[in-house]
Amino acid sequence: MEDNRKEQAEALEVLKDYNPKACKALKEVVPELKGERKEDTQEYLDYIFKGINWELQVVNGTMELLNEKEEQVSKEELNDIVSKINDAYMSKDDSKLAQVIEEALLPFVEQLDGYIEKALA
Repeated sequence: MEDNRKEQAEALEVLKDYNPKACKALKEVVPELKGERKEDTQEYLDYIFKGINWELQVVNGTMELLNEKEEQVSKEELNDIVSKINDAYMSKDDSKLAQVIEEALLPFVEQLDGYIEKALA
């Protein structure tokens, strides 16, 4: 049990280091999706979502530790965000995807650092 907790804490430390890069990338890609699409926007978006997918896997794997003191991350809320992102991505509607990133994904990713801090405190 203690080994599992230690592994979760280590995973959260790695996530804490990576998360600001994910936030920055999401903020950079939104204007491109709102009409300033560049030649490499799709490639960049795919790269970002690989990172976000990794982040979500870490969150899922550390949910017990993240929510140990109080519920910070709701599995249902997380699933809802993933579903919205997936729907918008699959629709190939850039403005819809930009909106979902701004209104659902980015706020969660920005709050993640605080959740990690509380869990590791």
